[in-house]
Order: sequence, then structure tokens, then C-alpha cells
Amino acid sequence: MNLPAELVESFRFAPDPAHAQACDRAMHAALADSLRAVCDASAGKVPFDRAAMDRLIAGISAGTRLRPAAFGLYYELVPALVGGDTARAAALFEALARETPLGAPFRMLALGQPELADCAELYLRAMNSDEQDRYEFLPPSDAEIAAFRSHFAGVMDLLQRAAPELAAEIRMLVSELVLVVGPPRTPVHFDGGSSYQLWGALFLNAVRHKTRIDVIESLAHESAHSRLFGLCIDEPTVRNPDEERYPSPLRREPRPMDGVYHATFVSARMHWTMCRLLDSGLLDAEEAALARAACAADRLNFDKGYATVAAHADLTPTGRRAIGAAYAYMQQAA
Repeated sequence: MNLPAELVESFRFAPDPAHAQACDRAMHAALADSLRAVCDASAGKVPFDRAAMDRLIAGISAGTRLRPAAFGLYYELVPALVGGDTARAAALFEALARETPLGAPFRMLALGQPELADCAELYLRAMNSDEQDRYEFLPPSDAEIAAFRSHFAGVMDLLQRAAPELAAEIRMLVSELVLVVGPPRTPVHFDGGSSYQLWGALFLNAVRHKTRIDVIESLAHESAHSRLFGLCIDEPTVRNPDEERYPSPLRREPRPMDGVYHATFVSARMHWTMCRLLDSGLLDAEEAALARAACAADRLNFDKGYATVAAHADLTPTGRRAIGAAYAYMQQAA
């Protein structure tokens, strides 16, 4: 059975931990298949340890879950091979061969910590791959890390009680929560982000989220991007060229249609999450006011984005499935 096609056909808008886990496995399986093809094509042309790579590929195929760095290394290896940079390709093969299974299903890490020393630059390159949106990432202080860890425990307690299916889905999609901060004086602040090149990683600013609602919004936002990444193994959501620019509901500047599509879908997922928090009865008065305001903003952002997608997007079958499910949810939630 073609697993990616099955994933698209079985996709539903609401959080679905089992479906998310299947997406994770499909992403790993696709990585194994791609690495096998890359090794076959590189044999005799680039020096690398074939036995070590075969062990890595076999482990992935058997169910091993790798850290986001393995995906990042792959996405740098292919351009190095295509560009004929043999030395760079050999170094990336060597780094991939050293990758081992995840030691834990979820880790909270911070830029500057020893656990990220070998991949910090790789992570920052992937997070700054968009020329339009480049950020300066800095390590959080020990005090900032400790404060966020303490805050995060309350966040996950609320999310587990109010929307357990979303909490479980996030655990299936996110293996590393990476904390960063930005310069104190900057015109554009980084709140959170993710990249298809770092499957399993979610980046959050350790000091920009003051309330539980703030953190949950960012978790819902970035995990929704990952849900789309997991559906797009065989095809993207849209066929529009990246050179085309359209108004985005979540950015000031015009964006490629893929970005507008993502922002639209993500807005619906954030709306779903805020509604579940409000329906739970677990919020205090201040949190409820924040969630209602976020819900209203998410509705406006979805409507703006959907109008652009409906008018201009050249949707693939995958794209039609996901945005159609989001639209159906927003219609019944009105």
C-alpha cells in the first residue's frame, strides 16, 4: 500500500495522534528510501562508510526514530552531491553515519546547551533558509531556561486536560522543543518556528510567551505546520511558483502561495485549540479573555487566507484535502 496516499485519504482536521504517528513513520521511511538511493548513486564517487550507512538505513526501516538533525543533514547532503562538493558530501555522510536513535521521545533543549553542540549551526541554517525571514538566534540564559521549564509544566497540564488529543498529537510530531531568544532590541521578534528540513523540531522563544495561552497558541501553530509537512511526502499542497506573491493573513509582506496556504490552515488549527480551551472550563477570567480574543483573530485570519487560497491557489489533491477539512471545520464552528 502507498502509505503517503493512505495518509492523505485518511486525514481529518481534528488532532489525531495515531495519524500523526503514522506521518512520523512515513517521514522516516521516506528518509530511509532517499538515503538508500543517495548511497547507491554516490558509491565510487564520494568516500563514505557504506556499512555504517546501511546500518542507519536498516535501523530507520525497522522503526528507529531519529533526531531532527538527521533530516537536516540529509537536506544538506543532497545539494552538496548535486553541486559536486565532494568534500562537503563526505563530511555529511560521516555525520549521518554517527546518528543514533532518539534516547527519549521528547526533549526540551536550548541553544547553547552541550546536547545541541554538534548540530546548532545546522539547526540555525535550516531555520534561516527563507531569505525574507532571517532572525538572529541567541542562547537563553540558565534563568530563562529554568523559568520556561517551570511555566511549560503548567502549560502541558492544561493542554492535557483540555485537549488531550492535541497534547498526544504534539508528542507524536515533536521530538525536540528547542528554546532560543533574540536580541533585546530588534524590529522583528521571533516567537516560534519549524522547518520541514528538521522533522521533529519545534523552536520557541523562551521569553516571549508570558501566559499559558501564549505557549499553547504557539504549540498549536507550529504543530499544525508539522501536520502539513507530514502530509506532503509525495506532493506539495499547491503548485503555484514561489515567485508569485500573495497577501498572507499572518505576515505583513506578501508570501508565496505555499506560505499563505500554511498560514490559513494553521489559523484554523489555532481556532480549534482556543475553542477547546474555552469549552474546558479550566481557564481563569484573564486566560478566557485572551483565548476569546485569539479565537476572533484566528477566524479573521482564516477568512482572509482562505479567500486568497480559493481565488489563486493551484491546489494539489493533498492541498484540497487538508484545506477542505479546515474549511469544513470553520464553517461548522461559526
